[in-house]
Amino acid sequence: MKTFYTLLATAALGLGSLGAWADDASTAASSENPQRHRHDKRNTVWIIGADPQTDDVWMLKGRAIDIYAQTVKPGFQQSGVPNFIISDRANKAVFGIGGFVSFRTTYDWSNVIQNKDFVTYDIPMIQTPSNKQRFRMDASTSRLFFKTIVHTKALGNIETYVETDFRGGDNVLRLREAYVSFKGLTFGQRTTTFVDLDAAPTTIDFQGPNAYTYQRNLMVRYHLQISPNWEFAVAAEMPGVSATTPGEAAYIVPQRVPDFPVYFQYNWAQGRSHLRASGIIRTMNYYDNVNLSTITKVGWGAMLSGRIALSRSANVFGQVVYGEGIENYIQDLNGNGYDLVSNPLRSGRLQTLPAMGWLAGFQVNFSPSWQMNAAYSQVSVWNRNNYFAQAPDTYRLSQYIVGNLFYHITPAFSVGAEYLYGTRKNADHAKAHANRAQMMVQFNF
Repeated sequence: MKTFYTLLATAALGLGSLGAWADDASTAASSENPQRHRHDKRNTVWIIGADPQTDDVWMLKGRAIDIYAQTVKPGFQQSGVPNFIISDRANKAVFGIGGFVSFRTTYDWSNVIQNKDFVTYDIPMIQTPSNKQRFRMDASTSRLFFKTIVHTKALGNIETYVETDFRGGDNVLRLREAYVSFKGLTFGQRTTTFVDLDAAPTTIDFQGPNAYTYQRNLMVRYHLQISPNWEFAVAAEMPGVSATTPGEAAYIVPQRVPDFPVYFQYNWAQGRSHLRASGIIRTMNYYDNVNLSTITKVGWGAMLSGRIALSRSANVFGQVVYGEGIENYIQDLNGNGYDLVSNPLRSGRLQTLPAMGWLAGFQVNFSPSWQMNAAYSQVSVWNRNNYFAQAPDTYRLSQYIVGNLFYHITPAFSVGAEYLYGTRKNADHAKAHANRAQMMVQFNF
């Protein structure tokens, strides 16, 4: 551990000189296969204690990058290999610091969504003079992350990671991820196990497709690489219930059992293609204030997802998810009170509603500098026990369409343009749509 603390001290001293290598930085928010990362002039790597007379410093730097790259998960909103890595001479302790500055400008017309992100749930159902057009700027998705990988005799490599952005209230610093991982075990906050990070498009829109199952939970997870082609993961994750309760007749109580997601995945084409089958079981507790009893409702979900490489430069991706009481895991419904709703047929009782989401899209890399993404996504909530009759303005269905183009001026500096179109339909068949165009400038370090 002494070497580890030396790395941290050297990192602090080295921050003042980071800018000298900024123009040759490598991408820190890449969704590439981590095995493609190799040491070259774009990476700044310090090797502590290396002797240029006797050590192959170039090899040590490359090995440090490879050790880091093996811990990187590609996909939606994942941070890649940073530009600045510090390692000891034996590569037994590796420390990386990275992030990016992201600046977005957006323009809404026809029906303005009052949200930094393109959330189709928030599409206004009535057009007014105040929501015809809007111009907005945002830099709150900028990010900073730290990772350490320390080799031990007892547990092998122990990985710790902390990641933040500025999406807290009033653009203050917010914790995204914080975990420790070893031997396939993860303890801490990370993206839920009930998500396929490689089954969504790269978007300027921070929220992403409305049907995508993306969330960060506190968890204990176990991941097993069964073979080069097969992998498995299961987790116990912190439950969060978003309910619409009937006044004082019922209310949510503290949850007593974690959510349990699980998946099996088959990989081929050197990991460039995969199919995944996922499931989740939830138990949600509430108090029936009419019959004076605590009730437990079971929620469940099943999902099929994947990404298939059509060639070295093009691939397709998508997912289909269906379940009851899992709305808090679906991007468009998260936090909007759809895990549990009132049961009109029984006073004081809550019920789950069936929900389905699906998305499909493709990605084309025309060259190392140019990339295009396009996707369609849809979410629908279904009626039960005549719930829609008592709430006719309830969200029933939404659509999300995205198309974008990115240009990587350098491996670290990217610009992009994107168009988004969305619709929302309520239970009473009222329908509205929204448009957004946006541009992004991002520098990774």
